[in-house]
Amino acid sequence: MHSTGEKRYEELSDAERSFVDAVARHYHEAHGVTWEKGRVMAWMIISDPVEQTLYQICAAVEATPDQIEQLIEQLVLAGLYQRIETQGAETRYRLVDDGYPKAVSDTFASWPEYRGIFQYGLEALADASAERRRRIAEIEELFGHIVGDLADMSRRWEQHRENASV
Repeated sequence: MHSTGEKRYEELSDAERSFVDAVARHYHEAHGVTWEKGRVMAWMIISDPVEQTLYQICAAVEATPDQIEQLIEQLVLAGLYQRIETQGAETRYRLVDDGYPKAVSDTFASWPEYRGIFQYGLEALADASAERRRRIAEIEELFGHIVGDLADMSRRWEQHRENASV
């Protein structure tokens, strides 16, 4: 460890680095996210201590503040990270307890409205060519199937959480 309390990427255990890189690889390959940002997502789940300054995060994921600062602010706004400000101390960040389940639930909760937009699109383009309508109809149909399963999936998740806390 360094005098600044930074745990550098090369100082992470093999298991920690493997996990951090697996998450980063997923975000990179599935969503086009930079490796540095993907590593931030993973590091904040397993960070020690749980509260990290921007510079501690940068050291742990081999990034510069310019590479990750915007991501961290977006994750604070999304409710995944909490900004902790203490007078006289450097701002710290932490993963919000229950942040991921809430973020996923919030995303799913918006999908019925999104499907409704595509239903409206089919009405708005009623006189359009079959090709233009097909593209909208395909997306509307996809969200129709997904939305139909969301209520059951959310119910099962809540039931699981209740049983797990007993």
